[in-house]
Amino acid sequence: MIDTEAFDPGRPHPGLDDMMDIEWVDKRAGVAGLLRVAVRPTVGASWFLAVVHERGASPVVILDYELPLVSNAWEFRAPGIWTDFVCETPIEQWTVGLEAFGIAVDPTVMVTPETFGDRTPVGLDIDVEAAMAPNDEGEGFEHDITFRGEVLVGSSEYEVDAVGVRRRRWDGRWPRLTPLPPGFETETRISVLWPGQPTPEIRGWVGGNRPGWVELSE
Repeated sequence: MIDTEAFDPGRPHPGLDDMMDIEWVDKRAGVAGLLRVAVRPTVGASWFLAVVHERGASPVVILDYELPLVSNAWEFRAPGIWTDFVCETPIEQWTVGLEAFGIAVDPTVMVTPETFGDRTPVGLDIDVEAAMAPNDEGEGFEHDITFRGEVLVGSSEYEVDAVGVRRRRWDGRWPRLTPLPPGFETETRISVLWPGQPTPEIRGWVGGNRPGWVELSE
């Protein structure tokens, strides 16, 4: 059994490349998203990704490789981005706030911070609550969550009641993602090139009986 306070503190693990990954799908509303923040002392910066995708529209992406390092909280400010991940109770409950401008992108494009697209406001005011106990995965864990609250993208506002997954790792590695199940089709495709990686990370979401984000091939 993991020590939740030690595994999931409300601040980055000192001196380690600490990453938090949240993905969610509201099948009823036809909207989904993902969040990733990685505090990386080894490269002297924090990396941030947020995606909100409405079914039938272009995905809206916020991507930054040069957010400041933080030590006492998961709060980041930069031109066009404010976000704060607050630990209310380790493992059990976090809240997420986001006010930012993203870009609506063509799903076939590999996204970097220099990618062009239609400037689009994005906002989140969310409660993230554990739906099951975490699975210990070496230097990290993951667990199913609920993702409830307000989502703003462009001129649309959603009161989401979504399911999802939260992951956290502090070994410098990205989490392993679920492959696309046979017979399913994704609602979108997001291709992100991370610094130092030879190939992009490609993800999409499905809205079937088990909605969620999956790993895609090139």
